[in-house]
Amino acid sequence: MTSIVDELKKYTHNLSILFVDDASDIRQMYHFFFDDLFKNVYEAEDGVEALNIIKDKTKSIDLILTDQSMPVMNGIEMIREVRKHNQIIPIILVTATKEHGDLIDAINLNVTNFVEKPISYTSIMTAIEGAIQRVIVNQLVQKNQEQELEILKYKNAYSNYQEASAFKKQLNIIKNDLYKQRIDINDDTHILIDHFYKPKDILSGDTYSIHRFRNSNKLFFFIIDAMGKGISASVSTFASTSFINYYFDKHQNKFDLRKMLETYLDFIRFEILEDEIISAIFGVFDVEHDSMELVNFSMPPVIGLTLSGEVKKLTTTNLPITAYSEGFRINKIDTSNLSKVMLYSDGLTENTTIDNTQYLDYVEQDFKQASSKNEFMKLFANKVKEQEDDTTLIYIEKFKLCNFNLRSYIYKSTMSQVDKALEDFSLILDDFELSIVEKMRLESGFTELIMNAYEHGNLHIGSNQKQKLMENGNYTSFLISAEAIYGDKNIMVKYYLINGMLVLNISDEGEGFDTNILKALLIRDITMFHGRGIAMSDNDFDFIMYNDIGNSVLFGKKII
Repeated sequence: MTSIVDELKKYTHNLSILFVDDASDIRQMYHFFFDDLFKNVYEAEDGVEALNIIKDKTKSIDLILTDQSMPVMNGIEMIREVRKHNQIIPIILVTATKEHGDLIDAINLNVTNFVEKPISYTSIMTAIEGAIQRVIVNQLVQKNQEQELEILKYKNAYSNYQEASAFKKQLNIIKNDLYKQRIDINDDTHILIDHFYKPKDILSGDTYSIHRFRNSNKLFFFIIDAMGKGISASVSTFASTSFINYYFDKHQNKFDLRKMLETYLDFIRFEILEDEIISAIFGVFDVEHDSMELVNFSMPPVIGLTLSGEVKKLTTTNLPITAYSEGFRINKIDTSNLSKVMLYSDGLTENTTIDNTQYLDYVEQDFKQASSKNEFMKLFANKVKEQEDDTTLIYIEKFKLCNFNLRSYIYKSTMSQVDKALEDFSLILDDFELSIVEKMRLESGFTELIMNAYEHGNLHIGSNQKQKLMENGNYTSFLISAEAIYGDKNIMVKYYLINGMLVLNISDEGEGFDTNILKALLIRDITMFHGRGIAMSDNDFDFIMYNDIGNSVLFGKKII
């Protein structure tokens, strides 16, 4: 799925940004934020240097981000000079204070957005997101000067809207009950279920779903890959998905895999054309009893990694599903000796690699080497030239934390203690050979997750409530009053080092939150506030998984 940064790149990849700050560490942080986001990134140490860059005819600046407090020429003085020649360029002002005079000057100078210090990745990206809307509008105004171009733009926009709506509908049909959620067997053993889903075109022949049985540590999951002419394969795929998901919802209390598949085959025989076939893999994983049922209809074999480090194929293959399909074989697997399992469509293995072979030659060794789904996909991306087909996989891992504990800390729910937690995290990172950018990325993600535990967990501050408090300038005073009531509640941070992966568990004593809201991130609605911090952190770590009630988050990053 695409990240929030990927969504912004659709609009920023051809734009140029100029940032102005006298602090070298802040400029370095901005390069980390912007180098992969914008086409051109320019920096200046003060307002005078910034004006020289703006006057340079060889440079076209689309967006300016400037600090207020700088030597030689401060932010307001620089903006005043810019506005003498350019009234429309978006400008974001970063300020440590809300001096009334400065704010009035900034508003009169048509400053687009404000960012209050201390700077965070989320606040900067939110400001960028709002500011580029003005750039896009200005670009559209210029294009609309010619009628033919306006009509073409309308047609393209309508086509893009239709495609986006179709894709959003596909994502809505897919069900994933465990998105960003884990299953806890006990305090030290957790089941992580992750996925990768990337259609090559809008109308995909691939789909998947992951279901959790009510009040049970039992999972039902599947991947379907339909093959046929034109969009008929996509229609068959999502007709199948809708039917199976509906069947599961109605029958999960007395669910039987064989009966479900017999019912599905009776249904799909009348829906697919004679020249169509459907490949699919279905599974039921009983977590508590360490057993799995798998039915494979001409899909690549499911692979598992044993505790001794051996890759094993777990399924035999039935014939693909056609209009004449009858009968199938169910494989029953003992998973007690397996540390992880992966099932995937052939779109993964049929991609051409940089050495002109198929990725099929590498899938098992990369699966064995990877410590997470994200690391596996990085290994895949390093070998594959470009995606040639719809690609889907489900990655199930048994995570045992016992005997790997590195350190444990307990903090009270105060801002000073949160700052102490950030200092401790930074010191732990110093023990590893990380670049400045890598360290900044991890610190940024850690900040978002521990602030969730502090604000939303122990202090009971809702996301919408926080937004209103910040808009009204009452956020700091509200924190002080909330800490007076809930400041004695604990935030626990545990560190583990497992096979070169730094794993953390942050838990709070709050009531948690409805983790089902995280499913909205599957559709990546970047206008929603809920879950945006988690989505930001998702770019920084290899996995982020919450417990059922949402007051404990397990996350990790391969650092060795």
